[in-house]
Amino acid sequence: MIIIHALFKVSPAQREGFLVETKPLIAGSKAEVGNISYNLFEDVSDPNTFIMVEEWKDEEAVHIHNQEPHFRAFGEKSGEFLSEPMKVTIYRAEVK
Repeated sequence: MIIIHALFKVSPAQREGFLVETKPLIAGSKAEVGNISYNLFEDVSDPNTFIMVEEWKDEEAVHIHNQEPHFRAFGEKSGEFLSEPMKVTIYRAEVK
């Protein structure tokens, strides 16, 4: 299993736009065959910091996800919402 954490620092003026644009990304990603879970969480101490926590069956599922229209569309727009570059961390989990 592959776990991805994508950390977003969102400009306060762009917060609502960011939340609107994440909805089709999340819905489309959850519908993908290799997806286990895909959720957006808000930092309780900083309302403009979010983390997307993704769980994927394997690396191939991540590769397919990265080619999907909903992922690409969000990627093209995401920069306009952010106050600093997105930080992505990828983990591998052994499922037993």
